[in-house]
Formats: sequence, C-alpha cells, structure tokens
Amino acid sequence: MSMADLTMRFRTSALGNRYYGCERNERIIIAGMALLVVVSMAWTLIWQPVADWRLIEQNRYQNAQRLHDTIKSNEAKLKRSATATTSSRRSLIPVINKAANAHDLTLNRLQPESNGVISVVLQQQSFNQIISWISQLEENNDVSVEQANFDSQDSPGYVNANIRLN
Repeated sequence: MSMADLTMRFRTSALGNRYYGCERNERIIIAGMALLVVVSMAWTLIWQPVADWRLIEQNRYQNAQRLHDTIKSNEAKLKRSATATTSSRRSLIPVINKAANAHDLTLNRLQPESNGVISVVLQQQSFNQIISWISQLEENNDVSVEQANFDSQDSPGYVNANIRLN
C-alpha cells in the first residue's frame, strides 16, 4: 500500500470524516495531540525500557569488572596464603610428633583446626616434660603456644593438658 492509498482510506473512514469535518485549527490541535500520544507511547514502551536495561547491564558489567580486577589483584596473595597455610599445617604435625617422641610424651589427640592452629591433648604426662617439649618447639621450630590449659592429677608432677599450637 502506498501513502496515497492510506490517506484515501483514512479520509473515507468514520474517524477521517470526523477529523476532516473539524475546522483547520482544531485539526492542527488534534494532529499535535496525536503526535504527542504517539511520541509518549514510543518513549514509554520502547525508549525508556531500553535505556533502563542498558543502565542495568552497564552497572552489572562494571560490578563484574571490579570483582574481576579485585580477584586478579589478590590472586597471587591468595595463592601464597593458601600454599603457606597448607604447607605449615602439613609440616607442623610431624614436627610436633617428633618433638613429643623425643621428650617421651604420648599425644592422646592431635587435631588441626581450620585457622592453622593444632590442638594437642596430653593425659597423665609429666609437667616438666611438657614444658621442656613446648620450650623446644618454640626455640627450635618457631612454634608458638596460642593457649594452654593444665589440670593437676593425683600423681605429683603429672597433669592433663590441652594445648593449642600455632
């Protein structure tokens, strides 16, 4: 259909008869209002949703880019930290066991914790041997005591101990 055919159809329709039956000034106002309605609908139904979508996607992209940059900048640090934590936990347990054997101590429980601390439980052990063992760990192996609890026993010089080593 051509533009001339559309114009002819509009003139012969009921709406066209009503429009062309109005005075020239009224037709200008009606045409302006129709144009305003069409532009408002295009703005509301097409332009604004597309602009909102674009803004949302731009924010998502920027957030993802910031997260990526943060991960990349901290990647080496995280790898070093994970390696150091894993290797220190792996190497700390044998050191504790070896030192305990050298001091004739029996470790009843040896439990690694998530923060890199090793929890050690000793029962019915000589207090002096435990202190000597802890001293050796601190001096020779750079192992520090985070927390220590001692309970006395019926036998003089013997204690139960809960020690957290780091």
